[in-house]
Amino acid sequence: MRFSVLILSSIMMLTLLGAVAVAMWTSTLDINTYVSTGELDWEIMSGTLILLDACGLQPGEEFYRGNDWNASFLPQPGAIQLDKDVGCTEVSLIDSDGDGDKDTLNITLHNVYPWYYTHIAFKVHNNGDIPIKIWKIIIDNRVFYELNEQELQQGVEIDVDEDGKYDILIWWGNNFGVQLHPCESADISLDVTVLQDAAENADYHIQITFEAIAWNEYSTPS
Repeated sequence: MRFSVLILSSIMMLTLLGAVAVAMWTSTLDINTYVSTGELDWEIMSGTLILLDACGLQPGEEFYRGNDWNASFLPQPGAIQLDKDVGCTEVSLIDSDGDGDKDTLNITLHNVYPWYYTHIAFKVHNNGDIPIKIWKIIIDNRVFYELNEQELQQGVEIDVDEDGKYDILIWWGNNFGVQLHPCESADISLDVTVLQDAAENADYHIQITFEAIAWNEYSTPS
């Protein structure tokens, strides 16, 4: 059995964008907000989405083939490629407010099993008129201002199928508060690992909403 090894050191250059907050200039993934000095707006750039194990790849080793990856290095990021092609990763970008900008990630892990691993990367772009700062994200209705300060220091665990056991681990970089000026773009990436208590050969669906705020109104709960 031959293995290909993937070590993604500091994989996560995570930047998370979008939302409307009371008494703040903000842009949610659903609404573009206009203020007296300009428009606060951003987008996930079409054509920049990269998946480590995308559905439809031909079986085989190396990054551009479809053999699965295993999270052998937990609690550290990274993975080993296996000699089988069982699961795959599908991501669609959604324009939730109909303004022409893709603003939501809809992730589906198909036919996966414990320790299945994938990596997702894309670019975000400030296409408004004022500087914004990365503020928070919402994963399946849970709000996060920081994701890598959990007890295990390895990301956030999610019970996707609501059976009382964690199924998915999502690991991000620490880029909350990063500022983007108009026309600037930034790379965002995340690791997704299926945990031990997940079902075999299951499909898991995760939706991620990004929120940003005007640069001079940035704050987080203490």
